[in-house]
Amino acid sequence: TFRYFDWDLQGRRSFRPKTYEASPIALCWEDENYYLVAYGAPHGLTHYRVDKMTDISALDAPREGMEDFSEQNLSAYTKKVFSMFSGEEQTVRLRFANHLVGAVLDRFGKDVESAPVDATHARVHVTVAASPVFFGWLAQFGTAVRLEAPSALARQYADYLRDIADSY
Repeated sequence: TFRYFDWDLQGRRSFRPKTYEASPIALCWEDENYYLVAYGAPHGLTHYRVDKMTDISALDAPREGMEDFSEQNLSAYTKKVFSMFSGEEQTVRLRFANHLVGAVLDRFGKDVESAPVDATHARVHVTVAASPVFFGWLAQFGTAVRLEAPSALARQYADYLRDIADSY
């Protein structure tokens, strides 16, 4: 069990009202932070920033969730989850300019198979946790990357970009 907090505008801890209970699965390093990957009801597999956890206690209870996680590899799992933000897992098709191959392989791993589209573009199919953070990752590349499928997610991405533009 532990208490979890966010930071308020004055730089003070703002504790969430409940005490969390979760079964630890693994620790991972992402975006300059350690995260506890843990299993807990009602959300299943969840992530907590370790530096935002306090009043941690071990329970005398069996660990849960390992059977669900054992099917996954931690490295492969963290490649799907952008900045440890959860979302619905979806297989996406990305078309990208060849000069971005390094960024794609850094993000999704060197085992990702890419196929040439033309002399200057390639295509990959990867599984991601669809979230605004995934959309932000795509947006950093501007027109050099295109989310081709699934079409419903591509429309959500277009709406995300439109909402940002409309706010200006």
